[in-house]
Amino acid sequence: MDEKNMDTLTDLNLRKSLIKKQGCFLQLTDRETEELADLLTEQSVPKGKTIVMEGEPVDSLYFIVKGKADVRHETIKNHIREYQSVATLGPGDAIGLNETGFYSLSGRRTATVVANEPMLLLYLSVAEFHGFALAHAHVSALMRENAAVFLDIRS
Repeated sequence: MDEKNMDTLTDLNLRKSLIKKQGCFLQLTDRETEELADLLTEQSVPKGKTIVMEGEPVDSLYFIVKGKADVRHETIKNHIREYQSVATLGPGDAIGLNETGFYSLSGRRTATVVANEPMLLLYLSVAEFHGFALAHAHVSALMRENAAVFLDIRS
């Protein structure tokens, strides 16, 4: 395991299992899954903290180890900001991923995510993932194939 992950609360097996729970990563080899797991950085998030904000650029993704978060859409009615809860995420879920890979096709966050309770997250920057994908040419192909299958099912 990478030195930067030696003083962590999560072990390599937990990190790998969280990655494998995401449909877009199911076809990674064990070695690739381990390499991706070594890129993850732990983040503790207090209750009430906004993890990502709707409309912001997608520059990272998160795997939830502990805690729950509220997924919200923001609207403004009569000059008053309102939030509508659309989902709750918990351990094993990811922020910024769906079955196809990265959740947003526009490159912008599609919802705001706020911690409902203290959370432990595993963070991965899009830049680090891009470097990982470049080092493993078939990873980009797998992500494109997953997206194509998912989009065909939806149309």
